[in-house]
Amino acid sequence: DCCIRETFEESGVQLDRSTVEFRKSQPWPFPRSLMVGFRAKAVGIDDESTLPRINFDEIEMEDVRWFAKDYVRERLDGGSTALMYNPTEDEMEFHIPGKASLARALITEWALEDESSNR
Repeated sequence: DCCIRETFEESGVQLDRSTVEFRKSQPWPFPRSLMVGFRAKAVGIDDESTLPRINFDEIEMEDVRWFAKDYVRERLDGGSTALMYNPTEDEMEFHIPGKASLARALITEWALEDESSNR
């Protein structure tokens, strides 16, 4: 339930409850905390063929957008989680987290999976 609630609060996107799946975890940089990573499919519009509109609070989130798998797959070699990292001009459009991050693992898993799992 928290995954569905948080996704909706942060992006305005509703998730299909039957597709929510725990994938990985990683220690969080606060004492005795754990970051958890889930995957789920968005509830589409127009007979599920169109991704829903994203609606986010710019005070809470810097940016939230949809990206095609092939676009993401082509950019898996870049990225960094270093505090002083300066992204390239291309990475300003799409900056992928560093290879040691949970976010990077989830993005890579999705980008490299079978194309039949489009969302």
